[in-house]
Amino acid sequence: MSTSPSTPNPFLNMKGTASEQITAEEQLRIAIMGLPKTGKSWLAATAPKPIRYYDHDNRAASLAGKPGLYITSRPTMLDVESDLSVMKANFHKKLALPATIVHDTVTYMNRAMEEEIFRQDPKLARSIKVGNNTSIKMRNSWDVINGIQRYVEYLVAEYTGLGVNLIFVFHEKDEKDRSESTATETKYTGLITVDPQYLQNSLSLFNEVYRITVDGARKYTVTCKPNYDVRASTTMLLDVNEPPDIMAMIAKHQKKRAELAAAATK
Repeated sequence: MSTSPSTPNPFLNMKGTASEQITAEEQLRIAIMGLPKTGKSWLAATAPKPIRYYDHDNRAASLAGKPGLYITSRPTMLDVESDLSVMKANFHKKLALPATIVHDTVTYMNRAMEEEIFRQDPKLARSIKVGNNTSIKMRNSWDVINGIQRYVEYLVAEYTGLGVNLIFVFHEKDEKDRSESTATETKYTGLITVDPQYLQNSLSLFNEVYRITVDGARKYTVTCKPNYDVRASTTMLLDVNEPPDIMAMIAKHQKKRAELAAAATK
């Protein structure tokens, strides 16, 4: 025997947000990949301002004069953690936060994460001497890679909790086909992925995955949807290719969304 529900809301007293109240551009999580000198940093710098910019590649000069950026070059992970603590405190005090956090590039932040892991557990590193008085540390355990993967997941979750936009910039590389490669021969899938490839699964944490390229005529193009070269993706109402301007992408999405909403009410 069926009975009428006492409330029309099946989600009463449950935590959550109705999908109709969520907008794709409300809190951006963007992964950008590209070769060196293809405009990755310039693209990241077109995000909503002000931007807290972590320049892991030590190339702040490439951003000289761009407004709304507060840049730290070659930060350690202790620097990043210190800033995160400040932002979390300011969030709870309802003080201003950066609109966007950029880590450029994660390929080099990877080294900073390694150093922090080695600092916490020296047994995970082995030293190789270079020169008379210098040595470099190398990972000697897969635990270091697992730690870096978890570190990336942790940072994305923490920044997301603050409600800020987040951009991770990666160098790109040809995707190795792990199932077909052997100890003596490396096979490739024909697709482009992030460098290092072991962070490829981290792309699932980002709603927007873009690849930026430049041609011989110095035309910069952002691929926003998958093609035969890259598994790009977007939750915004964008075309397959867009000019390198995130604010313009947001405006285009908002315009299309408004047009669709207007058409739906007719």
